[in-house]
Amino acid sequence: MAGILENMGYIKTDDKLNSDLIILNTCCVRENPENKVFGNLGALKSIKKKRPEVLIAVCGCMMQEKGMAETIKTKFPFVDLIFGTYNLHRLPELIENASNSKKTFIEVWEKEGEIVEGIPVHHKSDIKAFVTIMHGCNNFCSYCIVPYTRGRERSRKPEEIVKEITGLAKQGYKEVTLLGQNVNSYGKDLGNTSFADLIRMINDIDGIERIRFMTSHPKDLTDDLIMAIKECPKACEHIHLPVQSGSTKIL
Repeated sequence: MAGILENMGYIKTDDKLNSDLIILNTCCVRENPENKVFGNLGALKSIKKKRPEVLIAVCGCMMQEKGMAETIKTKFPFVDLIFGTYNLHRLPELIENASNSKKTFIEVWEKEGEIVEGIPVHHKSDIKAFVTIMHGCNNFCSYCIVPYTRGRERSRKPEEIVKEITGLAKQGYKEVTLLGQNVNSYGKDLGNTSFADLIRMINDIDGIERIRFMTSHPKDLTDDLIMAIKECPKACEHIHLPVQSGSTKIL
């Protein structure tokens, strides 16, 4: 999101009082962050009253919950834009539509679409970069809402990932962390490339020195993946496994 906004000419600031655009990116994996959203929105009411021209948007996983967008619209009518997790690539159009609308503009897609490539990405470090390799999750653990808010697993094509990381290496990045709700199930929807295969491909990219990944699920930790970590000198000997993944009862 930061990359898209920078590409549009926006500059990040912590000064809410003088901002042109305030975006609240929400999370619904835990209850506490949800509760904070309502408090944070309430605090923005006075800013909107003083500066009606500022555009206030709410997005993220929480907006994918059934009825949540309408709840936000009703409780906080000063919010200009509400959108979900599946249409981030449309952010420039959404901001324009909200700016021209006299009421809350809502666009929350109920179903995930194809992965859109080429979205500008902002990296906080000049050495380390996070690279999303897939979206969604198919596990439906008893305690987790992620499959309902982030959709089913969709893997990026390996050539697109390699292209992105090669570009990062040319910019001087040395370490990449591969991201996904369940990274080690990467490629199951593609049929011809496994996560272990992807690790090996990235290991061959000149300039990259360290490869990390998160988050993992025990059922997808294959022997081939373990061998790939052993064989690839750039793969860090570290596996991120949530504590609850060790309990069949909780899962």
